[in-house]
Amino acid sequence: MAVAMLLLVYEDIVCSYDKLDTTLFFGELWLDGSVKGVNGLLPCVIDALHHGYTHFFVPMENMHELEYIPDIVVYPINHFSQIVSFFFGKEILYPVTQPKNIEDLYQEAQKLLVNFDQIKGHCVAKRALAIAAAGCHNVLMIGAPGSGKTLLSKALQSILPPLWFEEILEVSQIYSVVGKLRKDLPLITKRPFRQVHHTASKISIVGGWSKLTPGEISLSHKWILFFDELAEFPREVLEVLRQPLEDKVITISRVAGTIQYPANFMFVAAMNPCKCGYYKDREKQCTCSLMDVKKYQSKISGPLLDRIDMTLEIPREKIDLILDSHKGESSESIGERVIAAWRIQQKRFAGTDITANAHMTSKDLDEFVPLNDACKSFLLQATQRLTLSPRVVHRIIKLARTIADIQWVDQVSIQELAEAMQYRNKNFFVEEM
Repeated sequence: MAVAMLLLVYEDIVCSYDKLDTTLFFGELWLDGSVKGVNGLLPCVIDALHHGYTHFFVPMENMHELEYIPDIVVYPINHFSQIVSFFFGKEILYPVTQPKNIEDLYQEAQKLLVNFDQIKGHCVAKRALAIAAAGCHNVLMIGAPGSGKTLLSKALQSILPPLWFEEILEVSQIYSVVGKLRKDLPLITKRPFRQVHHTASKISIVGGWSKLTPGEISLSHKWILFFDELAEFPREVLEVLRQPLEDKVITISRVAGTIQYPANFMFVAAMNPCKCGYYKDREKQCTCSLMDVKKYQSKISGPLLDRIDMTLEIPREKIDLILDSHKGESSESIGERVIAAWRIQQKRFAGTDITANAHMTSKDLDEFVPLNDACKSFLLQATQRLTLSPRVVHRIIKLARTIADIQWVDQVSIQELAEAMQYRNKNFFVEEM
């Protein structure tokens, strides 16, 4: 439609329109004059708003993307003739100037799919996941088939802190690029939970294709990227996670060009310890040889494991506990502690670009997580005994800081450091990968 508008300007048809300097036109113009919707309208309008544009003519199909954006004037159109008639004074187009109340979308986002009170037992895992949610720590859950790993992962979304408006716009722009905003889902108001199957291609996870569109890594921006059956993924697919897990962005380079998308996600994964699923199980005999177990686990490299803060054993609960009608602690109750810890972090990191404990760099630790001599001595002994890498030590310190936050403790002590180490359970691995 841009070329058609240039022709109108060239012919002085729109010269009487006094808002032309702050107006942009979007849409795909078809041969019959109809104006169709386009992907990526939301980020285009937000960027244009930052550059002083306030008036927008957009396809009616895209109007739902802009209904909650303040400080803009939007003219929804279906046909190019509407614009021509408007400039000739033959038709009145009524602009939309008042954004809708986003509170309605927030209420819709609070509807839970899986509540923690529906999951019997797993008290240790629930506490660990609450800590992970509070500090945005990466988690790997290992256990036999049917132990509840996937269900726990899905319930994790129900205790995440809500998105604030700036984050809603940030996430929604990514979804707009791939055309995933709909009339019934005009903005993304719930923290994303993207579950990836092990048959997914590398490009679908990273992004790319011919139009350099974002993949699952970016669609999970703010918050969860979930890989079920982690060891079933090809190793080359798992290795592409290392860079975005560290840098929080993903750079895509193709023949069409190079583009960078945000990828600040919390990585959550689940896996069986071996092919049959019962390696070191307390109740059922494993049928795999030690070599088979090692081969199965070898897809998960040491550098990738170093980027995972918590490795949790998820045992199968007893049948009598599962059949017990008594409900456990609800997501609402757990979520209150998570949000309280989240607020502590927002206050701690005010004025910085850090949003959670897990996002601190090694140089931030001395400032935000000072350790006394006893804690340093404890870490030194643990490092020597367990042969921990510097990256792992840093992650233990950050995890300990979140444990202290969720317990409303100001200073990290040996107790929090010891608990953080307990969450790096490597008992299921044949050897350090």
